[in-house]
Amino acid sequence: MQEYIKSKLDNFYQIIEYHQGILGINDTLGNNEYLSIKDKIFNILNLFSVMDPQFETKLMKKFLNDTVCLIEHFYNIDMKYNAKQIYDEYDNKDEIKFEDFEKEFKKVLKDEKLRAVKVMNTKLYYLDLYIWNEAMRSQILTKFIKNFTTSNIFGTRDFLRHTNKNFNSICQFKINSTCKPLEVEYSKNEIGELKSLEPKEEIECEDIVQKLVDSKKNIRFFKDMRDEDIKHIVKDVKFIRYKPHEVIISLYDEGDDIFFIVEGSCRAIIGANIVGEIKQNQIFGEFAPITKEKRSATVRANTKVKVISFKLALELYEEDPYVFTQLYKNVISELVQKINAKNLNKL
Repeated sequence: MQEYIKSKLDNFYQIIEYHQGILGINDTLGNNEYLSIKDKIFNILNLFSVMDPQFETKLMKKFLNDTVCLIEHFYNIDMKYNAKQIYDEYDNKDEIKFEDFEKEFKKVLKDEKLRAVKVMNTKLYYLDLYIWNEAMRSQILTKFIKNFTTSNIFGTRDFLRHTNKNFNSICQFKINSTCKPLEVEYSKNEIGELKSLEPKEEIECEDIVQKLVDSKKNIRFFKDMRDEDIKHIVKDVKFIRYKPHEVIISLYDEGDDIFFIVEGSCRAIIGANIVGEIKQNQIFGEFAPITKEKRSATVRANTKVKVISFKLALELYEEDPYVFTQLYKNVISELVQKINAKNLNKL
């Protein structure tokens, strides 16, 4: 009987199998974790698309349409399958009462619907990752997001949790799909791009700080400084990965993060001109936090890049002036060397 019921749910079963095969199921997500905020995710996507015409990529549109199609189909399931009609077509209905058949039917359908919820949660999870990954590439959107919160934002849930403004009043948006549940196909590259959005395992903060200290011979800012002093004056230390061509800092932006390249290389750009290359074990963005001037160049990743970003706890100057005196001495020395190098290039 169960196999018979499943055969009558064949279209629904096939659809779930198909969508599960695209990105699998993320079992770490809570029940309805992303399905419960799907409208908020769609509203944010719509708002970002309006604010930045370059925001919505071809793959994002495709993935959005496909995800919405699955959700629409799911919410119509109860109307699509009728237990009485399926029972009437059952060859062995003389052996089982309709009440017992209906009970088994509801159990099978419930199990399939629970699996569908996990699939939808997973797809919305990846869609949300995609939205915020692209938002962080957009200068327009990053500035907008900073108006809502000063916290680091990694997704819609973070945004809604940290913002002190009522986002619901900004826009309400309903999306309707334009495809069928089994219609959209993905290339291996597209699936790979979607899966690459998932955050990698984070490195412990203490380990990152220690790696920064271990690299001090490559950071002339820290010349002749003790390990304990370096640990004392750095803060907000993070390990960050960037994709090829991704912007790390933008020309004329304000910022107090300093970056040390652990792996890969970057290029510094002013206008349409590449003005320098920054390689592994080199530092960049170091002068803006101290001079309080805006960024003097855009820096983009050439390859996949791993960096350690950190800030200087300049507010601790009065507490430990000797350490900062050494730091400023190194900063001046570094600045003089860069000016001399530029002058030599002009000769």
